[in-house]
Amino acid sequence: MKNIIKFSALSILTFVVGCANLDEEPIGTLTPIGFFNTIDDVNAMTDGTYGLMASSNYYGSGLTTPLQLSSDMVDNGLEFSDYTEFSPFLVTPTNSFVSGVWATSYQTIATANTAIQGVELLGDDVDESDKNLAEGEARFVRAFMYYHLVRLYGNIPYIDSPDIEDPLSIEQSTTEEVYVKIIEDLTFAFDNLEMEPRGSVRSRPSKGTAASYLASVYMTIGEWQESYDNAKWVIDNAGTLNYALADDFQDVFRESEQWASQEYIFSIDFTGNQTGENPNPITYENDNKIGPFNGVEGGAKPIRGWSMLVPHINVYNNWDANDYRLKVSMADSLILADDTDIVRPFSEFEVARPHIAKFNRFPGEGRTTAGWRSDFDHAAFRYAEVLLIAAESANELGIASEAIGYVNQIRGRARNAGTIDFYGSGYDSYAPSIYPEDVIATGTDNLRTIILEERRIELAFEFKRWYDIVRRNLGSEVFGPSGLEPQSNFSEFRYLWPIPQGEIDKNQNFVQNPGY
Repeated sequence: MKNIIKFSALSILTFVVGCANLDEEPIGTLTPIGFFNTIDDVNAMTDGTYGLMASSNYYGSGLTTPLQLSSDMVDNGLEFSDYTEFSPFLVTPTNSFVSGVWATSYQTIATANTAIQGVELLGDDVDESDKNLAEGEARFVRAFMYYHLVRLYGNIPYIDSPDIEDPLSIEQSTTEEVYVKIIEDLTFAFDNLEMEPRGSVRSRPSKGTAASYLASVYMTIGEWQESYDNAKWVIDNAGTLNYALADDFQDVFRESEQWASQEYIFSIDFTGNQTGENPNPITYENDNKIGPFNGVEGGAKPIRGWSMLVPHINVYNNWDANDYRLKVSMADSLILADDTDIVRPFSEFEVARPHIAKFNRFPGEGRTTAGWRSDFDHAAFRYAEVLLIAAESANELGIASEAIGYVNQIRGRARNAGTIDFYGSGYDSYAPSIYPEDVIATGTDNLRTIILEERRIELAFEFKRWYDIVRRNLGSEVFGPSGLEPQSNFSEFRYLWPIPQGEIDKNQNFVQNPGY
């Protein structure tokens, strides 16, 4: 079991996040009087945000499932709940996950804001650098949450205080205004965090985490020099930060290797011990459903599941069969659950397509089969992505040779195949390969396409592809007749989710996104 206790603040969250919606009655000052006396009190509040990130409404499934389904990599297998609206682009403002992600996000932001205010309440006897360190961590959390929100909803309320005198006076900020605030928070975090995260656990941010997210934010808004500078700083300081590519790609998704992995820059930590209750807006913490949602319906092992999130057959057929990452990322056959050692091909299962295997082949310990409520962590950011951001930014800046070098580091690791051991018997071993081959010199436009495709393959199913489609305006291409997952209902207004209808109804200042 992991040695981080991240729910120490949750017992007081009812004081600080009493309203997750932005239209409740005013509740006055949210900070418990006299609660913040030491840095440990502030950190306990910040720790509460990590539990909310690992809730069923966020990385457990509420955020991550729609991100998978919205991409051109994952389709509906067996239909379930309001999730079925995302893949065919039929999402409505009353979708329960649109409102659930919104509520959990602002609940987490309120908790971070309370921690930031807590720093201000500390006495003069607390060292200023310690205050800045604690504030930097909380401000990173706030930036992390807003970075998802602004990409999903566009113009959103930006709230930077736990004290809301009149929630009905809140107005939306423009996306540009929100990005300015995100960058301010991440820059403060970078300036004040240390090279090692608090407690040496990567579900908390370090200076490298802040720089990595700055690189990503700048990439998203097309400020290539700043994106390159931040990614390059991470690469140049990788040794001190203890960052590196894992030797074996499978180990990135092997629970037993995650806790000490040098590749993880920021992780969402699940402990395999579900806590909390489920009346809205409070949600189950440690409720990780992605494994079983990706797994196979029909009792196969070790990738048991419900066949909810299954790639279109084109995703499998268009992936180079020589690429070891295909073997790690997807499963096309499974052993029966009855221990007969009879292997069934994917075509015999109820949803007759290869299934995603990254999140449930080695899920670790959990309360159920199929990796549900397991202690498998999600890599919100890993070192491979820093290399790909550096490659994309360098290419846009005309530094092609350097960009190619970063891509080839990723491909070199992919060629270093290892032992997957699909069924616990140790007989699926893959020798080092010559595939994928190194990229050679090419033009800027062609290299841009290569880098985006490398992101699609390397980060497959890791909740990144939809954001790439949006920022590069690829929707008409990837969802068209020749795309991996043709979708007749796609329209560019679908790049944004609708503002939850409940928020629109109760706050006359809010304007719905066009098309909804």
